[in-house]
Amino acid sequence: MNGKSAFEMLGCVVVLLGAILSAECFAKNDLHERLAHGRQLKIFLPKTSERLEFIPAGQSVASDVYWEKGQHRPKRGSVFTTGSDRRWTLDKVTYADEGTYIQKDFWQKEVSSVKVAVTPRHVFTKCVAGEDLSVSLEGIELSDATLRFSGENINITLVRDGAPVGLDHLDYHDRVRPQHTRIDIREVNTTDVGHYTLLDRRDRVVSIVRMELTDHHDSSGGNPLLALLLLMGIPAGICCCCRKKIFKKKATYTSTTLQTTPVGQYSPAGGPAGPPPSYQPGPGEPTVSPPPPLP
Repeated sequence: MNGKSAFEMLGCVVVLLGAILSAECFAKNDLHERLAHGRQLKIFLPKTSERLEFIPAGQSVASDVYWEKGQHRPKRGSVFTTGSDRRWTLDKVTYADEGTYIQKDFWQKEVSSVKVAVTPRHVFTKCVAGEDLSVSLEGIELSDATLRFSGENINITLVRDGAPVGLDHLDYHDRVRPQHTRIDIREVNTTDVGHYTLLDRRDRVVSIVRMELTDHHDSSGGNPLLALLLLMGIPAGICCCCRKKIFKKKATYTSTTLQTTPVGQYSPAGGPAGPPPSYQPGPGEPTVSPPPPLP
């Protein structure tokens, strides 16, 4: 191989590597996510990603840069790195997080995009009479929360802009307790059965909680330790039953063997099992006759 052929081969290799790198850098991966309000959003950040931009729903221009490579802390969300896996996460999405998340490389070329849509969250819960019902705020601020209740014969607003307004109703006087991350309805009863609709400041439905009453809670369903003990008890019970059956069969076999041994036969243990044999005289010994019977 002459110098010219080697140079041409090297040029081909360089062109091929350049094409591979270009395909990797400029390949786009478009994803779509539908998350219930308050759920966690995760976006994978490949090695080629240098920044993460956000375009709100209904807009076409990025409004903010949430993350850039080399930042000590992202402007929004968190970044977790495990080995070669790197992810950007947002703990609880709201309607304000609807839009497109675009990743760009070192040359500001788009690497991938994720379009996120947020939907209302539906919750079904059962309470025992006298317990408290908690309605989670699902990531919105308490000052932005409005809670409405719809029952069999009632349709009222319990909380508006984070403050109780159901005090005019005697059934809810001093029972509606707004908290930092939830709204509590204390000591529920039959009149509290129905739907609780949580809305944000723009009257968008955040969640709908349907509550029913029950006599008692299923303790085994929510106790993993009890479930584990029950699971461990199943094989132990089976072994115990099998062991009892084995010993019972063994005892029956031993008793039957002892009862079926014939009486009077020679015992293999080394002694007669019945009466001794009659005496037989040897050679030259007088024969002894048995005594005559008594009159």
